[in-house]
Amino acid sequence: MKSESKKSAAGKIASFSIVALVLVGAAAIMGVSEVSEKSIMSKAFVFFVSAVIVVQVVPGMMLLGAMLKAVCGMAGKKVAAPVAAGK
Repeated sequence: MKSESKKSAAGKIASFSIVALVLVGAAAIMGVSEVSEKSIMSKAFVFFVSAVIVVQVVPGMMLLGAMLKAVCGMAGKKVAAPVAAGK
């Protein structure tokens, strides 16, 4: 039972951190852009485009991290060649 609750807690933490990362990233990109009109629709559009950019970057960074982890793991492993029985 405890392992199941730990998995759900870890999943919730991961979900909340990804959502927070998307919101912070979108706000940061939106802050960099200068919107000439100060209407709410132009700000909403820039925020939406910023969120799309961040949503594309987060999985890319996760994939890059997984690839680097796999490459580093392969370099550390030493595979022994099987020895065939002599005839």
